[in-house]
Amino acid sequence: MGLRRRSRLRPYATDMGMRIRGAAAVLGAWAAMTTGWARPAGASGFAAARFGGEHGHVAATNPTALYYNPAGIAFSTGTRLFVDGTLALRHATWEHSPAPTDRAEPTGAGGANFGRSTLFNVFGGPMLGATTRLGDLALGLSLSVPFGGRARWNQNETFATNKDFPLAADGVQRWHGIDGSLTFIYFTAGAAYRLGRLSIGVTGNLIRSSMSSTQAKTPTGDGTPDVNREGRAVLDVSGLHGSFAVGGMVEVVDDSLWLAASYQAQPGLGAMRLEGTLTTVLGEGRTPFPVTFHQALPDISRFGLRFRPQPAMELRLFGEFARWSVMQTQCVGLKDRGCAVNPTGADATTSGSVLQNLRRRWKNTYGARAGVSQWLSPGLELFTGASFETAAVPDETLDPGLADADNFAGALGGRLALTSTLSLAVSYTHIQYFTRDNSGASQLAAAEAPTRRPDGGGRYTQWIGLVDVNLEMQF
Repeated sequence: MGLRRRSRLRPYATDMGMRIRGAAAVLGAWAAMTTGWARPAGASGFAAARFGGEHGHVAATNPTALYYNPAGIAFSTGTRLFVDGTLALRHATWEHSPAPTDRAEPTGAGGANFGRSTLFNVFGGPMLGATTRLGDLALGLSLSVPFGGRARWNQNETFATNKDFPLAADGVQRWHGIDGSLTFIYFTAGAAYRLGRLSIGVTGNLIRSSMSSTQAKTPTGDGTPDVNREGRAVLDVSGLHGSFAVGGMVEVVDDSLWLAASYQAQPGLGAMRLEGTLTTVLGEGRTPFPVTFHQALPDISRFGLRFRPQPAMELRLFGEFARWSVMQTQCVGLKDRGCAVNPTGADATTSGSVLQNLRRRWKNTYGARAGVSQWLSPGLELFTGASFETAAVPDETLDPGLADADNFAGALGGRLALTSTLSLAVSYTHIQYFTRDNSGASQLAAAEAPTRRPDGGGRYTQWIGLVDVNLEMQF
């Protein structure tokens, strides 16, 4: 079987080094553009790996496989370049009523801390990959943003011209977040090898991690919303981390059935440390503190299959498990000092170095996805898909800054061969989050400072629309 497969491969360039250097140069140029973009949080937690649309998955053979399952690139042919862009439209609301732990609004500030906040953002992000097949060996490079998101809440127009409480114009949700961005850029190199029907692949990732946020705070930082003593806290941190992925794919039935599985390790292979500043803004004064930000992101296991009951039809079925339970807290401490709290949320360090501790206590998530492709002609494919995913965030720690819910999604699109070597795919995916109401269940205000935060109870709604466009060239 191996000899028959190789006989169908395209002729290869003799200078493998030239191919790799050329792909690396393209990725480097794209990296400069990517640092200014953030992908949408289009899945549970703030996972955002939807590049490739319906053709980005654990059983893919195009360059998106470098993230989803590196074994897939050994089932490709020749050299492939893949450029993907996603435009996201995100709408969210939060309605908060007074909770027992909330401070009463003073005269003239009615509606400053209670009521409805809205968000509608339009943004996007790219992905770029290149692979080449050399006999039974395949090599690849890619750049992607599998974790990330961006949010900026709308203004509360009631306070737009209010001279007594001007900061309340940033919205009811401002004590949890006014604007923020998360961007985890993966620079990936990988290889896969065919052993007959079986392929084994591995990648290494260099990850540029950055996070920024602005939220309302009081001078004491005790987590109680008080419009009479309102200021701002601005966090800006970043770092470099490493990780890896491994995967396997097997062709069970020739040109008909493929089974695949992969494991994507945690960024940083465990606890992550990002360095930067936390700046407090009170009136005209600004006080920056050099800080270290501590958190952990999940490892992800994927599995699935592709089945072609006939040459013009393909069926796809996938599952995913993300270990979001590693996200127990996000802790901000003075740089190079400890960042630990006791069970009540109080600072447990001997130097009092904890500036802010965000209690998360997230849960593992599960997802399932199905898709169908139909070729109307050899150069025209129509495809559709549907998925369901559970939420990472429990009612107790849900807040508008990182809102989450069980969600389902539907996708529709098509791919057209523009030439014998170039194809264009366009799709739309609508992700609808279930409405959540955790009023009375929030425990954010039940902790001691510096973990104590305003009550996060309320009614949450959210949807995200994703327009994905990608070009794939094969030669």
